[in-house]
Amino acid sequence: MIAKNLFKNPVLIIGILFLAIFLMGLSKKGYLRNARKNLIPTSCRATLVKLNRRIPANWKTECEGNNLSINITYVETKKFDDSKLRQYLYREVANNLIHIAKNSPDDNLERVDIVRLKYQHPKLIVNAVTEGKYLVKLATLKNKKLIAEHFKTTVQIQETK
Repeated sequence: MIAKNLFKNPVLIIGILFLAIFLMGLSKKGYLRNARKNLIPTSCRATLVKLNRRIPANWKTECEGNNLSINITYVETKKFDDSKLRQYLYREVANNLIHIAKNSPDDNLERVDIVRLKYQHPKLIVNAVTEGKYLVKLATLKNKKLIAEHFKTTVQIQETK
């Protein structure tokens, strides 16, 4: 019965054939490989849906599997001496991690394996790595001493020049 209806409409058959040829051409060029990878649901992608609406323009976010990667480039607002620069960058990394925790869905961020934040300044690059389950707790902490203690125990920092 389906074949009978298809033969009554030869334009439909030609359209289906052209669609198949078009899709095969896209897959040979590699366009559909990325689409297949983007359709795999992860907690990282669910986190990025809400987070990307609330981040500044100098942030670049990306999911690497179920790991969240955030690159922040420094926008020059003030000039610092080298003695104060390190302190300023560490404070900015802490504030940005708190921003991520407050502007991401808690249940999704909890299931993200690793959160990597890279803060790039022309003189110093600071990399911070933590797990999503620890980052969620930053959204509720208010006391500066508790926040500092939480960072010391859960966030690993690396500096490169």
